Amino acid sequence: MKRALYFMLVALLVLSGCKSSRIVDQIQIIHAMGYDVKNGKYTGTAIYPTFKQGPMTKPDILTTESSTTYDLIPRLSSKSALPIEEGQIRLVLFGQQFAKQGIAEIVHSLARNNKVGSHLQLAVSKGDAEELLRITAETTLSDTLYLSNLIEQNIREMNLPKTNLHIFLYNYFGKGRDPFLPYLEKKGDTVKLEGLALFKYGHYVGRIDLRKSFLVKLLLDETKNGVYQLPISQNEKKGRVLLENLFAHSHYSLKKGSSPVIDIHLRIRASIRDYPMWLDLSGQRSFQKVSEQMEKKLNQDITNLLSFFQKKGVDPLGIGDFVRSKTRHWDEEAFYKQYRHLQIRPHVKVDIVQTGIGE
Repeated sequence: MKRALYFMLVALLVLSGCKSSRIVDQIQIIHAMGYDVKNGKYTGTAIYPTFKQGPMTKPDILTTESSTTYDLIPRLSSKSALPIEEGQIRLVLFGQQFAKQGIAEIVHSLARNNKVGSHLQLAVSKGDAEELLRITAETTLSDTLYLSNLIEQNIREMNLPKTNLHIFLYNYFGKGRDPFLPYLEKKGDTVKLEGLALFKYGHYVGRIDLRKSFLVKLLLDETKNGVYQLPISQNEKKGRVLLENLFAHSHYSLKKGSSPVIDIHLRIRASIRDYPMWLDLSGQRSFQKVSEQMEKKLNQDITNLLSFFQKKGVDPLGIGDFVRSKTRHWDEEAFYKQYRHLQIRPHVKVDIVQTGIGE
């Protein structure tokens, strides 16, 4: 019995000795990483917290350049007095010029890195990623996670579709779909979310604004958040209403044939968050007329958005993947040759469930 207890004690001591612990103020914990290309060379920028007395932290910046992307982090280490820790990276930001050349190398590297979580956020910046990270370091005082929190908050509460490294990889490697990322832009001394960056074969090919991003969010998944402004008219008066989404569900159907047709049925339950004082919503007839105007405008906006995607040759909604699921021996190359001319018809139904506290 004593012999067994002895061996158990030795085993516990050995196992406890194998545990790797790192003291937080003895390492550089990178929270965001930026990639740019300038004058034929790649630039890497890291933002990390420096710990002061007590809980206070201050964002700081490391930057380096190289002829390849593979050794940017090792080169950052050569400029740091402390070991660099990648396990807490929450955002990887690509400069627009870098994204145009392609982000496949970085994405593949992130996918292979077992220190990086799949919920890591990726984004594209208008201009250089370094500039946006420096603005964050200089203006957000102690918040090194400002940009990743900005993205996540807009996914939860506003118009941004769900996105992270896991979703990007699914869209990138999946057949019949193309990835997208949040698009950030400098506005004065701050950074603002401006919409979605669109990708084809890992290359940035264009963008849509935040208003259209809400339509993508509606068409992609069931959503409970977001706002959308619509024009409205009544008795020769014109104005705008702000529609707040409470719940939306989309359903796709395919009519096969020599000229296939895809119908997208979108059901939205929403409240009118704000509207002109002259708009009368008390009567059922006027209420129905307002709903019909909203449906007509949303159908028009979605049709224009789908047309834009088709002209660009990008498929962020996964239309090709949907057709593949309904078609035997689906050919991706053949499908995207006719994708630009494919007939896609939206059918929007809006149910107004609230018109404000006064109604």
